[in-house]
Amino acid sequence: MLHGLRVVEFASMVAAPAAAGMMADWGADVIKIEPHEGDRMRARPGSPLGSANYDLHNRGKRSIALDTSAPDTREIILRLVRDADIFITNVLPERLKKLALDYDSLHAINPRMVYGSVSSFGRAGPDADRGASDNLGFWARGGGTGLLTVEGSDPLPIRQAVGDRVTGMCACIGMLAALLDARQTGVGRWIDTALMGAGMWAFATDFSNLLNLGRAVPSRDRHNAVMPLANYFRTRDGRWVQLQAELPEVAAAIDRRDIAADPRFAEPRLPREVRAALVDAIDQAIGALDYADLAGRLNAGGVKFEPVQALADVVADPQVAATHRIVEAKREGAPFRQVASPCIEMRDGLPVPHHYDSPPRLNEHAEPILAELGFHAEEIERMRANGTLPA
Repeated sequence: MLHGLRVVEFASMVAAPAAAGMMADWGADVIKIEPHEGDRMRARPGSPLGSANYDLHNRGKRSIALDTSAPDTREIILRLVRDADIFITNVLPERLKKLALDYDSLHAINPRMVYGSVSSFGRAGPDADRGASDNLGFWARGGGTGLLTVEGSDPLPIRQAVGDRVTGMCACIGMLAALLDARQTGVGRWIDTALMGAGMWAFATDFSNLLNLGRAVPSRDRHNAVMPLANYFRTRDGRWVQLQAELPEVAAAIDRRDIAADPRFAEPRLPREVRAALVDAIDQAIGALDYADLAGRLNAGGVKFEPVQALADVVADPQVAATHRIVEAKREGAPFRQVASPCIEMRDGLPVPHHYDSPPRLNEHAEPILAELGFHAEEIERMRANGTLPA
């Protein structure tokens, strides 16, 4: 979908590479500028084939490793920028200014190029130069950790990179929207996407309640849930299910109309102790049924529910196979499996399977990239000798 689009990525870790990675998944030519030691995410644990996050968010890109202090690096980057549609970075402003890779410097060279920055807290204000990972910027400071902490309990450790991916998707959308505008006006914009801002967007319903109604609804345990039947219940054979239902339909489906007839549960807003009693009653009823029996009853009654699945259950889910959510890829010639891009192309009413290229080896594409930029073989050899490129 994005064939012919040239993206220059001067970024590391997850959020910004994830934004450019989505474009690479859709066919853009993404040139990843790395330091000689490589993107720090290459060395992170998490996959027998390397870093799971690196593999996932850098597939299909081309890599060139440059020393930003070396004599020829500036000219290489300027030539890349002159032909680029999008430049994306998560480098802190002070360093970008020092390297003359800030928005003003690059806009003067290529006014039609979209400049995308991914930051921790935004590119203005007292913390513009403060760096943070997603568990700090998106979750902790963005409000998510506090919101999801049950009253009286300790905060739970956050699954890392979730906030990075949300931020990356937001950044990708913003840059492509700015690109559409640039194609019409001839002038590129600067789009900044912050971990903190993406976190506030992800939890915007709760922020809206606070800003407009003056209150925030805290997270509660199962027995104190504001909506007792938008809740989790465990079957006799140990399976958890998530319900999103009203009492009469659930009670009818599990043949416990007596619960729905209980006058304690008739009020539209139940006191806390009554909510807990209702959860107990449904716990007892569902706890007497095996999952297969319960699922059959709920499906027959039109009750909305889904099983709480472990990762292995999701991988084996036939719906995942039918929609091509797990894809076969390659890494240095070896096959391995990855999660597909969340956007699936449909054709004739059916999902189209997508084939992804390998993540690049460090500096794998330096020579073809430099040749495309007009550098001759002798110049490339000089760059190796003077430290611009790895020896």
